[in-house]
Amino acid sequence: MSKAYTRYFERLRALLDEVEGQGAQIEEAAAMMAECIAAGGVVHVFGSGHSHMMAEEVFYRAGGLFAFNAMLDVNLTSFGTLKAGMVERTEGYANVVLESFDVRAGEVVVIVSNSGINPVPIELAIGARERGAKTVGITSAEKYAPAASRYSTGKKLVDVVDLVVDSRVPVGDGILMFEGVDSAIGASSTVLGAALMNAIVAQVAEDMLAAGHQPPVIVSMNVPNGDEKNRELRERYRDRLQLLKD
Repeated sequence: MSKAYTRYFERLRALLDEVEGQGAQIEEAAAMMAECIAAGGVVHVFGSGHSHMMAEEVFYRAGGLFAFNAMLDVNLTSFGTLKAGMVERTEGYANVVLESFDVRAGEVVVIVSNSGINPVPIELAIGARERGAKTVGITSAEKYAPAASRYSTGKKLVDVVDLVVDSRVPVGDGILMFEGVDSAIGASSTVLGAALMNAIVAQVAEDMLAAGHQPPVIVSMNVPNGDEKNRELRERYRDRLQLLKD
């Protein structure tokens, strides 16, 4: 039998192929975001638990776009002072997050949740739509279809967003089974989610260029004149990206 790490990469490549099969949804999401950014808006990205890393992945990073805002709440991660799992299951808490960020009508809010069954991501999507924003749910729609919602209405993330992009993450996240262990090992959601988010960003840039707009690309500060190239865009987006630091 091949080594675990080679089996992990093999399985991961197969799942990435499945994600690429979401091409129509990726293109639709990118078109929404490109239109939003070209009109002067920003794209907000939210995730809780390990999914919060998808918001970090596209926020102020080299090779990305300035117009992506990370909606981060430390208490929805393992690094806060509260039990994140309990917070994510608390109805009403999403409004605290939404009130902490400047989500405007016509903008796009991306909600990342592998299962899509917990109240906070569901209510955040509902609240964003009430504010006039378009919503994209990145969730493992097919794999978690049998899962019951923990939200009092019985709705899941797939039921309340404008567009669903299936991340294809297996239930439980792990992708390898070992003899003598009854749970899968080798998490996949971060790799699949990050690849999906960056694929969407790349498509947004292409769509903007095709429409005659210059995408607000972030240049690495470690390349010659990187800071200088970023300065104008930092000033343009400073008031919209709450976590942007000097």
